[in-house]
Amino acid sequence: AAIRQRPASGAPRREALRRALGVLAMPHNAPRAAELTRRTVDAIWRVAGDRSTDWNFYSKRGLLAGVYGATLLRFLEDRSEGAAESWAFLDRRIEDVMRVPRALSGLRDRLACIPGPLSLLRGRVAGRR
Repeated sequence: AAIRQRPASGAPRREALRRALGVLAMPHNAPRAAELTRRTVDAIWRVAGDRSTDWNFYSKRGLLAGVYGATLLRFLEDRSEGAAESWAFLDRRIEDVMRVPRALSGLRDRLACIPGPLSLLRGRVAGRR
């Protein structure tokens, strides 16, 4: 709901929003654009009740920045009734993000079976003694 609220609030001024994003997309405005994105995704997570302070703080905000940015761009071109296509797009992106922890878990399990480079060296050094 918080992700939807932000673009929807700009709907009456869609062309102004489009132009503002065009200005922010200029290379010399990259620091300002990054700061605005950071503040937006941080506010969305805080409204959602997130109080993380570990690496999840950064990963959640990084993932949300991608979802939010893509949804905002989709919203600017959406002419469907009530921006239904944008909200369906947003739902699909959230489903994609929800797959990330499962993929990481599977990757961790696979990587756990592979010996690290230091353990290989330790085995060689121990074999020489």
